[in-house]
Amino acid sequence: MNTARQLTKAKLIEIAWNSSGQAEPVPGGIRVTVQFNPASLKVNYANQVQTNDQSSSSAIQYVGQGTSKLSLELIFDVSMPLGEPNAPPPNDVRALTDQVARLMKPTPEGQGERSRYAPPGVRFSWGSFLFDGIVESLDETLDLWSEDGRPLRATVSLSLAQQGIFVREATNPDATPPPQAPGAAPTGAIPLSLARLGDTVQSLAARAGRLADWKQIAAANGIENPRALSPGLPLDLTRR
Repeated sequence: MNTARQLTKAKLIEIAWNSSGQAEPVPGGIRVTVQFNPASLKVNYANQVQTNDQSSSSAIQYVGQGTSKLSLELIFDVSMPLGEPNAPPPNDVRALTDQVARLMKPTPEGQGERSRYAPPGVRFSWGSFLFDGIVESLDETLDLWSEDGRPLRATVSLSLAQQGIFVREATNPDATPPPQAPGAAPTGAIPLSLARLGDTVQSLAARAGRLADWKQIAAANGIENPRALSPGLPLDLTRR
């Protein structure tokens, strides 16, 4: 007997980091379900390096936490039905792509001359894959036009970035877990602690009962400045 499978659609969800440094969906925030799942995802990890005037390769120094980036392309098309009952498609594809563009619009933090602008947090969620960060860049190509000059199809190229290099299993809470033997621990699971606003490596280590090991924790996580942690930065406090 054939069992019908339900197609899981990728989503872009507006998130914010709470006082505990955990990323959570913003109530009433932007939530975009893609029309067509991307054909592929490209994940890039980059170290921050600096060199001095010497020619030897040993002069290269690694500084900072590095970055992780996610690149993908999404296609939106209003020249065909969207699959929603009793909901005719919009006559301009930008009615769909504008929702994605809003996910990179900075909002002011603070007041007066000290006000700074920060983009919203964005979660890309697709099955077992999860990536939290901010939209670093967006390119929109309008490649199908109606006779009266309305764009009907668009290809949106997105680049999301997060601070730090994290090579680990996905931890998407909405993903359907694979079957496991009774009593077995999840494979690839690493307990991570997220930095809160104003946290240092010392304060994180103290909460975990490992204050004396804070230097080893900083070195194991590649942290150059233990007194300057970005809110929401995940750290593995079990490493020595």
